[in-house]
Amino acid sequence: PLVIIDLKDCFFNIPLHPDDAPRFAFSVPSTNLQEPLQRYHWLVLPQGMKNSPTICQHFVARALSPVREQFTQSVILHYMDDLL
Repeated sequence: PLVIIDLKDCFFNIPLHPDDAPRFAFSVPSTNLQEPLQRYHWLVLPQGMKNSPTICQHFVARALSPVREQFTQSVILHYMDDLL
């Protein structure tokens, strides 16, 4: 049998550790440039980060490890699309 699992918004379902969130900060200027920059940071794994796909694959592999252990003859392929 073939089983397909479609994970919607995988990156946005992986929380960042609170200690790491400041490392994912970014600043947005005001529209009139008269106000100070607004600083924000991600709470979840952001898209566009070089290692986000690798981290996502790691989490998927961990989530599927019980299946791999129970069905040792199974073949599990991770496929990601929507990559630029």
